[in-house]
Amino acid sequence: MRRTLAAILLSLLSVPAALAQDWGNLDALIISQLTDGATPEMAQFMPDTADPATATRALAIAYVHIPGSAGSVSIDVGLFQRAGQGWSMTRRVDGLFGMGPENPAFGPGWVEITTSTLGPDDPRCCPSVKTRWRIEMATGQAFRLN
Repeated sequence: MRRTLAAILLSLLSVPAALAQDWGNLDALIISQLTDGATPEMAQFMPDTADPATATRALAIAYVHIPGSAGSVSIDVGLFQRAGQGWSMTRRVDGLFGMGPENPAFGPGWVEITTSTLGPDDPRCCPSVKTRWRIEMATGQAFRLN
């Protein structure tokens, strides 16, 4: 009972911080603009800064279940730009693959990201190779860096 009460109190304390972030409904944004209405199994929205008031560019990655498969997913990747108070996708990204996107870094005209890709002896379920990618914002093309 004490643990439950403590958990409730902690969650109430975190509500103002969550509301202050005001990113809007990112799930709806990704579903409507990136996955063409499909609900992703997992999605990440990675802005150029953690502050929603100053973020202007973002990379979104969504993994959508392939119907009829045994757990396989497709990958949808898009570049987003702040438009007034909201976000809009500026272009789709081609050539990026892998799971577990992490460590985004934004530069002038590009964004870099790391994903886990399959190594030579990896089963399809368990990619183990960290692969760094650079995405050109003008074209949406991803290039492997390592």
